[in-house]
Amino acid sequence: MLKNLIKNLISRAKSFHFKLRFEHYLLLPAIIVLLLLAIYPLICALNTTLYNVFLTKPIERTFIGLQNYIYVVQDPRFVSGLSRSLYFVILAVGGSFILGLGISLLLHREIRGKSIIRTCLIIPMVMTPVIVGYTFMFMLDSSLGVVNISLKFLGQPGHPFLGDPSTALTTTALVDIWQWTPFVVLVLLAALESLPQAPFEAAKIEGASRWQVFRYLTLPSLKPAAAIVILIRLMDAFRVFDTIYIMTQGGPGLASETLPLYIWRSGFSWFHTSRSTVMGLIMLFIIMVICWIFFRKVVAGRGGT
Repeated sequence: MLKNLIKNLISRAKSFHFKLRFEHYLLLPAIIVLLLLAIYPLICALNTTLYNVFLTKPIERTFIGLQNYIYVVQDPRFVSGLSRSLYFVILAVGGSFILGLGISLLLHREIRGKSIIRTCLIIPMVMTPVIVGYTFMFMLDSSLGVVNISLKFLGQPGHPFLGDPSTALTTTALVDIWQWTPFVVLVLLAALESLPQAPFEAAKIEGASRWQVFRYLTLPSLKPAAAIVILIRLMDAFRVFDTIYIMTQGGPGLASETLPLYIWRSGFSWFHTSRSTVMGLIMLFIIMVICWIFFRKVVAGRGGT
C-alpha cells in the first residue's frame, strides 16, 4: 500500500510538473518576492506574539505562550476600541457609498460642466490624510473655526464638534466620508457609463418608471463595481489612523480611540511590541473575515459566478 501511494504521488507530481508552461516559470521571481514580503513578516509577527517583547529591549525575550492573546481579549480598552472601529467603518463606508451612488447617478445625466465637476471631485481624494485632518481641525475649532463662526452668524449656538465625546468620532467619520466619496463616485460612474443602453431603452418603451429602472436594471448591473468599492472602503476605513490622530488623538478621553490608535499607543507609547502585534493580527483577521463573508454573499447573490 505504501509503495503504491508513493508511486501515485510521484506520478501526479511529474504530471503537474510537465503541465507548467514557460510563462509560469517567469512568474516565479514575483511569487518568491511576494512570499518574502508577506509570509516571512507574518511568521515573524506570529513568533513575536508568543514572547514578552518590549520595543526598548528587543533582545530580552521571555516565552509566555498564549498569554498575550488572553490579555488582549480580556482587555476592556481593546474591546471598546474595536467597537468604535466597527462604528466608524459602518458610518464611513455606508455614508460614502450612499452619497457616492447618488452623485454618480446625477453625473450620469447630461449636465453642464460635467468634466469640471469630475476634476473637482478628485481633489479630496488626492489630498494626504494629514492635510485633511489639520484642515478640518482648524475649520471645526470651537472658537475660531469657520464652521462655528458660520453657525453663530446664522443665529445658532456653536458646538465643539471635536471636543464633545458624543460627536468626536462621528465627526471624524464624516471627514472620512468627505475625502473618499469621490473614489466611490468615480468607480460607480465609470461602471454606469460602461453599461449597455439597450435594456434601459427597452424598459422605457415598456413604460417602466425611473424607480423600476433603477431597482431592476441599474442596481443589479452595478453589483460587481459596488462590491469592489465596498471591499476596498472596508479595508481602508478599518485601518484609518492619521486623520483621527491629527483631529482628536483619540480624545476627548477615549471617545474616538479606535483600534489602530490603541495599537499605536500600545506599541510606540508603552513599547509593548508583542501585545500590539497581537492586536494587529486580530484586526487583520477581523478584516479578512468581514471581507470573506461579504465576498461570499456577493458571489452567492450572482449565482456563484
